[in-house]
Amino acid sequence: MRKGLIVFLLVLLVLSVINVPVFAAESINETSDQVSNKAVAHHTRESLKSQINSEEAKSGDYLIDDWYCEIREMDNGKVELYGWTQCNRNCEEVSVELQLQQWTGSSWTTLGTYEFAGFDTNYTWGKKNVSVTGKNSYRVKSRHYAQDGSVTDQTTAATEGIYVN
Repeated sequence: MRKGLIVFLLVLLVLSVINVPVFAAESINETSDQVSNKAVAHHTRESLKSQINSEEAKSGDYLIDDWYCEIREMDNGKVELYGWTQCNRNCEEVSVELQLQQWTGSSWTTLGTYEFAGFDTNYTWGKKNVSVTGKNSYRVKSRHYAQDGSVTDQTTAATEGIYVN
C-alpha cells in the first residue's frame, strides 16, 4: 500500500510539472551573433495591484497587462533592443517604443527611438539591432501604449545598464 502511494505521488508530481502553461516570446536568432550580456525589465499589472488603488485595479479601465524590454550585447559591435506589450483584450492600437540610451556619466541620453505598432490586436513586439561604440554603458527604455475606443493606457520600463566592451 505504501509503495503504491509513493508511485502515485511521483506520477502526480511528474504530471504537474508537465502541465505547466508556458508563454512563448518571439524566438531570438543567436546563430550569427553570440550574446555576451543582457538586461531585462519585465512588469505585469498583477504584480503592481498591491501598489494601485484597489478601485482602480478592479475597474477594468486599463488595457495593458504585461510589458517587457531587453537589451543584449552582440559580439559584433551591436546591441539588440527587444520589447513587447500584451493587453487584456484586442485593441485598436497596441505599440511598444524602444529607446536606446547611453550613460554620459551623469544621466542617460537617448541615441535612437524605434516604434513598433500593431492594429486590431492584443499584442505587439519589436526588435532592432543597433551599432554602438564600445567602452560605454547602454540601456533600453520602453514606452508601452494601447488604445481601444475612448480608453487609452500607457506605461514605461527601463533596464539596468550594460557595459559594452
